[in-house]
Amino acid sequence: MRALRLGIACSLLVLPVVLAGCQRTVGATATGVISFNGVPAPAGVLVVFYPQGPNGSSSMAITNAEGAYDLWFNASIRGVMPGENVVSLSIDDDLNASRGIAMSDALRALPIPARYRGPKSPLVKTVKPGANVINIDVSLGDPPKAD
Repeated sequence: MRALRLGIACSLLVLPVVLAGCQRTVGATATGVISFNGVPAPAGVLVVFYPQGPNGSSSMAITNAEGAYDLWFNASIRGVMPGENVVSLSIDDDLNASRGIAMSDALRALPIPARYRGPKSPLVKTVKPGANVINIDVSLGDPPKAD
């Protein structure tokens, strides 16, 4: 009887792993919509979250046609490091091509300012443990001048 209970318990522990396949989640998760001047980004904008702590890996996503993103550490591990993250926005033609994303007119015309590219971007977002929805709207116009 004890062996039967142990077998059932092991099956219940293993079943979710088998059902999930090779994909797993680590840390927190973050999804959201990237917008420029209030308009959702076209498919193909590379979104990278760089954690600001001493440890951790960056996470990335590519926006879909609605500007939505879902961060992943790599092809099989979904997630993002909790804490402060610098957010980089750019367009990577080679990465898009490798993922079958065509260079649309909207993407080609999108002038993402250089200041938003890379780990020195001024965009900083806090990721909390668990599921996060982080929508980001970037102004493409010049910042207002001080009087």
